[in-house]
Amino acid sequence: MIRSKAVIPSLLALALLGIAACAPAGESPSSSSSYTVLVDLYSGRDSPQVDLSSPAADELYNELDGRVDEFNDATEPAPALGFRGFVVTPDGEALPVLRVTEESVYAVRGDKHELLADPEGRYYRLILDDVSSKLTPEVLSALP
Repeated sequence: MIRSKAVIPSLLALALLGIAACAPAGESPSSSSSYTVLVDLYSGRDSPQVDLSSPAADELYNELDGRVDEFNDATEPAPALGFRGFVVTPDGEALPVLRVTEESVYAVRGDKHELLADPEGRYYRLILDDVSSKLTPEVLSALP
């Protein structure tokens, strides 16, 4: 009996996670979601990966959701050496994967790439400010 009491809350939590993962693409982020930031910097070795805080992720996705009409169709960015952007990956499939550079935001929704110009670098700075304390001095010095 004690065992079943522990299983029921676990199953309920899994069911709730499944419901959240099935949210429509236009849904706002949930503060219970997790977001991974890959600092796409190196070729030939693993690039650093850290977590983006929920408040920063909420701000990022909510602002971009409000600008969805400003995104334009684009091709996938060409591979290059050096820093290629912060790749923000939400834990579910409801929100797009983002590649954020100093001047632009690419949103990947399935096989479709969309581009939003960000000449002031607002979204780049939002992410950098949030993750900089989690990055090594070597990585920070390599970022623009």
